[in-house]
Amino acid sequence: MEDDTISIMEPPVRNSGLMGGKFLRRQVQKKPDGSRYGPSDMYVGNEVEFVCHKFVLQNADEYSYRIMENDDRTFPFSNFSRLHSQLMEKLEDIKHYFVASYTGDGMLDIDEFECCCKMINLRFNKQELITLWRKIDRKGKGRVTFTKLIKLASDVPIHAPFACAR
Repeated sequence: MEDDTISIMEPPVRNSGLMGGKFLRRQVQKKPDGSRYGPSDMYVGNEVEFVCHKFVLQNADEYSYRIMENDDRTFPFSNFSRLHSQLMEKLEDIKHYFVASYTGDGMLDIDEFECCCKMINLRFNKQELITLWRKIDRKGKGRVTFTKLIKLASDVPIHAPFACAR
């Protein structure tokens, strides 16, 4: 991200006949329209094209998530304040969803959170869902009580950047 170059390493897949290794050496890459790929193009769920091959960005490491969450101008899909405002506007719809439509055990994982958002017409992309989920599931357990979502949607926005884990 620091010098706008991109490299792609393909992991080896055992017993598949694929050796893995370097798919693309580190270099500046252009989009099909001729403009350069930049940091704002790198978010989970985005489809990018390099050398006539399409890739869907599936995940990021902890360091990358923290960079994105602390620089919401460069990474608008990680802008927690904007996402939080949208969530707050739908607080009553979220509560109604859990009273009328939810059939689970009171615990949510990220897929159930995504389903809830879709049911109340919050159309977040994968990166936006992950940004919100990381605020809800601060301990990284993968499941939280639905009351944590309601609490987040009803809280006053937190403008401080994500804290570093120690």
